[in-house]
Parts: sequence; structure tokens; C-alpha cells
Amino acid sequence: MTGWKHLTPAYFYTALVVCLIAVTHNESFSWSRNFLLIGFGVLSWTLIEYGLHRFVFHFNARSTFGEKLVYAAHLSHHENPRALNRLFASLLISLPIATIYLLLAWVAMRSLHAASYVFTGLIAGYFCYEWLHFQAHHRRPRLRLFRYLRKYHLLHHYQTPDLRFGVTSPLFDMILGTFRPVRKPLPRR
Repeated sequence: MTGWKHLTPAYFYTALVVCLIAVTHNESFSWSRNFLLIGFGVLSWTLIEYGLHRFVFHFNARSTFGEKLVYAAHLSHHENPRALNRLFASLLISLPIATIYLLLAWVAMRSLHAASYVFTGLIAGYFCYEWLHFQAHHRRPRLRLFRYLRKYHLLHHYQTPDLRFGVTSPLFDMILGTFRPVRKPLPRR
């Protein structure tokens, strides 16, 4: 994808979230509960990000089709991490995951309103992931936290591809044993 087309998922998910919240705005939830639901959605994003990155995008496929799929979904990014056309996963990859997530949240919470706010958090987490991922490969962050996350992610790319799967947070790396502290500076790229 070239130009602004690679941002199509951002446009799509923003419109979807706005529509979901507009459709469910009459249900009576408090602002504090809505923010709690959004926070849960963001946290769930970090788990999904970790799981996809570790178990799907780095899957050792045995078939030619599987190898091509994993390559197209992620491993091509490891070959050329600065490619701008790799911002945002295509809707072909992200939409089934988003749909399943929203439906499961709706069933689990028995409320489209609550599911919509949790989904909003998921999408906010996804947008933060894409922004941080872009920053890691295309910018030199000024804030210490973002410099740390950049270094953490670049170590995954260039030194430890079987560790450090979190981009937005190393939380699930810590919980699931794939965390390694950032100690030495990276070579300049």
C-alpha cells in the first residue's frame, strides 16, 4: 500500500469505535466504569499483542503456505523493519481478530455498551502499539520511557528474536518468562 492507503485500518477502526459508542450511548454506565472498561481493553491488547507476536508471527510453519503466511504477516517486517507500508496490519489480518474479540466481549459482559468500551480500549492499545512501533523504527524518542521501549524492541529485532515480544509494554514478557533487561546500548542504525 502506498500513500495514505496504509492507514485504512486506522480510519476503519476509528469509525467503528465511534459508531459502537454512538449506538450504545443510551445505556447507563458511569464515566468511571467506562474508563475502567477502556483500561481493561488496553491491558487485554498487550496480552493479545504478546500472544500474536510470540506464538503466531514467529511460528515455525512446516508448510510452504504457512511459511508464506507467517512471512507476509510479520517476518517480512524483520527483513525490512523500516518499510512504511508495514504500518498497521491489513484488515484481512486484523478484522477477524477484532470481530472475535468484540463478540467474545459482548457475550462475556452481556452488554454491547460494555463490550464497546472494552473494544475501544483494545483499539486504543492497538493504535498505541502502531505508534510506538513506528517510533521504534523511524524516530529517536526524547522521553526516557519511549527510548527504553524503542531499545527493548530493537533488541528483539537485532539480537534476541526469541525474547522481548512486547512492544507497548514488557509486562507479559515479565509474566511469561521472555523478558530480559536492557543493559547495553544498541549499535547506531
